[in-house]
Amino acid sequence: MNIRSQIDVNKLLGLEYDFVIAQLCVLNNKPYQDVKSALDDLITNGVYSIRDNVLVAGEVAGGKVAKKGRRQREEVKPDLVQEAYDMLARKDKKAKSKVIRVQGKIDMTKSGYAFLIPLDTNMEDIFIAERDLKGAKNNDIVIIEARNQAGKRMEGKVIHILERGQEKIVGKINLTKKCAYVSPDDVKFGNDIYIPLNKCLKANQGDKVVVKITKYYPNHKQCPDGEVIEVLGAPDKIETLVLGVMRNYDLYEEFPNAVKEYAASVSQEVDMHKYKDRLDLTKKVCFTIDGEDSRDLDDAISLEINKQGNRVLGVHIADVGEYVRLNSAIDKEAFKRGTSVYFPNLVLPMLPRELSNGICSLNENVNRLALSVFIEYDEKGNVLDYSIHESIINSKKRFTYTTVQAILEGNELAKKENAKFVDTLLQMDLLAKQLQSLRQKAGSINFNIPEVQIYLNDLGGVSHIEKRMQDASHKLIESFMVAANEVVAKRYVLKKMPFVYRIHEVPDGEKMNSFLSLARKFGVQTNVNPDKVPPKELQKILDQVKDKDCEYAVNKIALRSMQKAKYSPECLGHYGLALTYYSHFTSPIRRYPDLTIHRIIKAELRGEMQGATLAETRRFVTSSSMNSSAREVVAEKAERDVDDIFKAQYMSDKIGEVYEGIVSSVTKFGCYVALDNTVEGLVSLTDMQGTYQFDEENIMLKSTGDNMFIGKKVKVQVVNVNVPEGQVDFRFV
Repeated sequence: MNIRSQIDVNKLLGLEYDFVIAQLCVLNNKPYQDVKSALDDLITNGVYSIRDNVLVAGEVAGGKVAKKGRRQREEVKPDLVQEAYDMLARKDKKAKSKVIRVQGKIDMTKSGYAFLIPLDTNMEDIFIAERDLKGAKNNDIVIIEARNQAGKRMEGKVIHILERGQEKIVGKINLTKKCAYVSPDDVKFGNDIYIPLNKCLKANQGDKVVVKITKYYPNHKQCPDGEVIEVLGAPDKIETLVLGVMRNYDLYEEFPNAVKEYAASVSQEVDMHKYKDRLDLTKKVCFTIDGEDSRDLDDAISLEINKQGNRVLGVHIADVGEYVRLNSAIDKEAFKRGTSVYFPNLVLPMLPRELSNGICSLNENVNRLALSVFIEYDEKGNVLDYSIHESIINSKKRFTYTTVQAILEGNELAKKENAKFVDTLLQMDLLAKQLQSLRQKAGSINFNIPEVQIYLNDLGGVSHIEKRMQDASHKLIESFMVAANEVVAKRYVLKKMPFVYRIHEVPDGEKMNSFLSLARKFGVQTNVNPDKVPPKELQKILDQVKDKDCEYAVNKIALRSMQKAKYSPECLGHYGLALTYYSHFTSPIRRYPDLTIHRIIKAELRGEMQGATLAETRRFVTSSSMNSSAREVVAEKAERDVDDIFKAQYMSDKIGEVYEGIVSSVTKFGCYVALDNTVEGLVSLTDMQGTYQFDEENIMLKSTGDNMFIGKKVKVQVVNVNVPEGQVDFRFV
């Protein structure tokens, strides 16, 4: 029994000791006493502990053993032995009707009923009727009683709510003479929230507000009680809608006072006398290349020819770890945020601007602390050697992608204005192209899915939307950052040190089989095994649809068939990049995992990574990996929601206009059409002329006239726009 792995994967820490044993019985199909003995051995060895009858990390896994742990472990509830066997009974196919207890998360539907997503990942979701929710809401952690009926779908009812999933709700307030009600933006919440008039915080009728729930009721139809804790503003303003998204994801602009005080106290100049042991690179030529509106410049590059005639690439990354020390107030806030979040109208930085735009930003012609990676290449672009150093640099130029691209394309004015950097840039471009070619031969996947760039006018509205181009200047920086991330990861794998890696696991065979079936419908020729698709073979498939009408849709579906990249304390490789070793080292200003490994690198370079520091680091990289992965997902969802709002606002004055687009997906209720500016809208089945039937196997809507399938070119007219929901509706012309 691999109990430690099962506890981690199924997130059993923090649950009652006896209930954990019952869950492990289910996972292993073992008797209760066998599982209990195995778990007790781990507790005795300090891997886990019992605190208030709850399983927590112990001395080995993080934290001290509770003084009362031994006594509490011996207080076993006798009835849970039978409960464990009851839970095991669900694996007995002959059991006609067994009641079992299952823990999991509530996933509500708009219609009022819900599904339980079990903690046990081997179980299927369990249906819960609205009447059986007993006051449980979306995302609540609950225990249910479920009846396992042979041949029928399992159904359950909530018997205990362990943890509320939402303490704060964003919605629109409706004021009456006697009280107020807030209608949540999240339709899955299910109820309005009752607010006493003296708890409305002077909100006006219809304002979007943030509500704190003060009381829930077991009757699912009774409104919870709450109080307004923040008034966001009038619901028709784009700023209010963005704030609403931020609060829905618990994102905030302001930093805690302790963080602001520390940031204000940090000197904005580097004291050279304080860092005499660092590699002084201030006389070396290096520079940054970023977007026109970038303010947090965390990477600079250099290129020189050494005595052997080989090229030495320097990638110099802001040494944020020197200013953000582990467990300090600013570090705890950075850990909580996990990443910077980027919206068209504002940025929510991971670090205060005194650091992100100031002392940690590699601004032009000022000394800055850095971690420098030097990679030596031969004439074919193969790595010969590499090294990492704590350094001090001085960026000689703040280049933009636009200027660098002009130089690479031979623009005489741009070359004349930047004459002393031209030769270096041209050599860099040559090296970058070699690295790109080598990655392509290794099988790196190049998804052709353009990113969106939303431009705002002076009034905060959208002036235009266009695809963000990946030209040679962007690819140059990308190639060098990938190179640095790879060698850094390889170094610490070989040193067998605790580290945070960026991993991208191989695709799920079932999802890949569905994608391959779809690809073949577009004429793709492939006999690859869906359970083992090498990245090089996937790229060959994408190459076959290049420049075809279906290219965007096929690339998008291929990407959705992939596993999601995430952070891990284990180096499991990066499928999409076809790399064995990979990490995120190059953006510590805006990503916490990068900051985590910077601290590890600095400690290792100084000879401090041993003993207690090594043990503490092993524990921390696990929590850092998990938290960073979760915060990345939150940031992506928030950014996508806000982009949808701005896209909808852009289309709101274009009702009646006609556009050309491509069918990007097909469902039983209609199909989505993507315009060239990346705006996507729904053509509802009810608005389509003729009789259509959904062909699930071929993913198309069939009719006696014109079939609708992915990749088809169509003309659509804008018929409706819902800016708060970020939705655009089309109809076929």
